[in-house]
Amino acid sequence: MSPTTRNEQALYFELMADMGHTKHIGGQSATEAVCAALNPGPQDLVLDIGCGVGIGPVALARRYGCRVVGLDITPRMVERAVQRAEREGVADRTEFRIGDMHALPYAADCFDGVMAESVLVFSEEITAVLGEMLRVTRPGGTMAITEALWRQVPPPQMAAALARAAGLPAGLPTHEGWLALLREAGLEEVQGEQFAVSGRSEARDQYGRVGLSGYLRTFGRFFGVLANPRYRSIYREALGAARVPDYFQYIGYGVYSGKRSSEVRL
Repeated sequence: MSPTTRNEQALYFELMADMGHTKHIGGQSATEAVCAALNPGPQDLVLDIGCGVGIGPVALARRYGCRVVGLDITPRMVERAVQRAEREGVADRTEFRIGDMHALPYAADCFDGVMAESVLVFSEEITAVLGEMLRVTRPGGTMAITEALWRQVPPPQMAAALARAAGLPAGLPTHEGWLALLREAGLEEVQGEQFAVSGRSEARDQYGRVGLSGYLRTFGRFFGVLANPRYRSIYREALGAARVPDYFQYIGYGVYSGKRSSEVRL
């Protein structure tokens, strides 16, 4: 990844952290689907890589009663995640720390489930990240992800503009591409489904992901970050992408899961 792309990504993550929000295509619907794919028990320990402000871990802990570890590379994201868990009453079942998904700071075979929401697309080494996720998953454990995809690959110039607007170093895989990546990483029983999105569905699902209080909190913070000149390039890129004709014709998201072999490594 070039230094320019890395800096753009870091700036985008800082913006999301300052707003107290992490947006991904599919919003609440995608989060619910990936949690259901994991379906952890109350005694299970789950890792969420790229946890952002903690929306996914909090949802898992509240609905399934499991223990969840959230990992993110941005310190401000981790701070927001801790605050969210305390606010939602699940601080005793969640833990958050700073770390890089390319080198997970955990021993092998220590999580019953591992998940990621719209984070692998920010890496040029998706296969390596999947390998790290598999390494820390216990034999027989489940991996589940929700990620953006090309429903229809756009012309090269448009694809480059959309990828740059989203801070993606290598564009997006297709649905078939994601399935192949999970199988190549060594997962068994791989399955997945792709979903179309629209402006209306995205607005509904993003609102549903944080609720009324979270939406108002994020909306209020938005005006604070709007004046920051460091974030203006992100606004310009996002507005440019929004003007691409038939934007939602090309982009969607998928939910994928697979199992780690139950055979214990020697």
